Amino acid sequence: MFWVLVFLLTACAPIPTLAPAPAATSIPALLPTPIPTGTTRPTTELEVMYTPTPQPLVDSPAWAQDAVLYEVFVRSFYDSDGDGIGDIAGLTANLDYLEQLGAGAIWLMPIHPSPSYHGYDVVDYFAVNPDYGTQGDMIALVDAAHERGIRVIMDFVVNHVSKEHPFFQDALGNPGSKYSDWFLWTNEDHTSYEAFGGFEHMPKLNHGNPDVVAYVVQIARFWMDLDGDGDYTDGVDGFRADVAKEVPLTTWQALRREGRKLNPDLFLLGEAWDGNAQHLVKWYDDAFDALFDFPLYHTLAGDQDQSEDSVLAGEKEPDFLNAIIIGEDKLFPSGYQVVRFVNNHDTNRVMSDVGEEWARAHTAATLNLTLPGMPMIYYGEAFGMRGEKGRGTPYWDEYRREPMDWYAAEEGEGMTTWFKPPDRYNAPHDQISVEEQASLSGTLLGHYRALTRVRNDHPALQTGAFGRVQVSEANGVYAFTRHAPSTADTPEEWFLIVVNFSGETQSPALELELAIGGPFMAVDVLSGEAWPDVPDDTPYRIDLAPASGVVLQLSLRD
Repeated sequence: MFWVLVFLLTACAPIPTLAPAPAATSIPALLPTPIPTGTTRPTTELEVMYTPTPQPLVDSPAWAQDAVLYEVFVRSFYDSDGDGIGDIAGLTANLDYLEQLGAGAIWLMPIHPSPSYHGYDVVDYFAVNPDYGTQGDMIALVDAAHERGIRVIMDFVVNHVSKEHPFFQDALGNPGSKYSDWFLWTNEDHTSYEAFGGFEHMPKLNHGNPDVVAYVVQIARFWMDLDGDGDYTDGVDGFRADVAKEVPLTTWQALRREGRKLNPDLFLLGEAWDGNAQHLVKWYDDAFDALFDFPLYHTLAGDQDQSEDSVLAGEKEPDFLNAIIIGEDKLFPSGYQVVRFVNNHDTNRVMSDVGEEWARAHTAATLNLTLPGMPMIYYGEAFGMRGEKGRGTPYWDEYRREPMDWYAAEEGEGMTTWFKPPDRYNAPHDQISVEEQASLSGTLLGHYRALTRVRNDHPALQTGAFGRVQVSEANGVYAFTRHAPSTADTPEEWFLIVVNFSGETQSPALELELAIGGPFMAVDVLSGEAWPDVPDDTPYRIDLAPASGVVLQLSLRD
């Protein structure tokens, strides 16, 4: 069985994504001595052979273990000042929307000054992009979010900088610059250099230089204490590490070590984009609290640049899901967290991935919000925004990051307009907006709100144990259980989740592995509808409509 798990966990190929700052202060002995000027950083022993810490334990903060994460592209979200560009004040004004959606944490895509629309090439790590507002706006956002019990996580892009970053400009073509050893030059004149993805506007930082690591820690300290009062718990609550695999593990370990001294509840989330779960293990070693679950994403959604080719689209069987989920649980260290998702800013949107079928979008949500781990919702996902990778004529990922659709007419207060080409995916009066779905029953938005409400109300769906269910006599059906023991405050809970990814009605036979005997009463926790009882010693048989799912709460029949 072990070798079967290894094969399945390696089956998904990794597919990667994308004012002068204060001088850094040294943090000694974080990394080896920097390499000489004019040379390229050699591959370190850590990168060749990883030796894990014996019996590592991931002590992720308690708040992160039951939160729903919401990803926000500020530029597209809500425009508070009428310039067509979303801003931080606009996000703050709409925290009620996120609260209604059940979000317990917000991940902000880059908010720093940058020459690009997406912000993943940073010019100044200690400032807010003027398009998005001010540091005061950021303080107001964090304060308002904290008042609602919502945590704030910032994108943390330290693998590379913008070509316009002052340190790089000082060092470019200047071997005598005090920042020469901050970058990875490929010639002695310092006119050629390593860059992320080969994009010359994103020169890579040399993390073999302790001053670079000290700078990374300094950036984190700044945003953890936004108001400069010395309290590192009233700033941002964590960081999402961009292209984490291209930065040495030792940098992330230094960030964790120093950050946790300042705030024991600091949360570090790594974007280690790799479809092989075995390659992810080392990033938990005194580094990240959580990683994005790319192995499961690719098993569910297929190629991030293709649509209608996946389990979610009904094109593949869900046979390997248990192998990924159970395999990761065996591979990863105790206390690990994973962030599970069905789309993000670097993938086709899930509504496009499932061929714009509302039923399939409902089913994808049902699965993602009931699996163990931290579920993530991408802005616009909850009401069905569409978007696929462009062809570069002239746009690429912009179509996956279109303006948040607040209104039926795509016009109104707060609507951003920064990207509205004629061939965009989201259009007026397409039934895909907050306004068109907020007050109607049976909508995708209503489904998301109901799912997050149920999840947030039931410990079994947050941190409860995952149990496999054997499915037979059906195609395209996947099922599992969640269980939480009783506590002083909550009763014991059992849930059975069943999803039908196929395009036909299915009547599966389900063999549950429960610790106690039945029979059980079964109630659809979303609708309150009673379903057939779960028998004690024979398979449970139910009928499932095409592309549908059900969340059943089980209780012993008196």
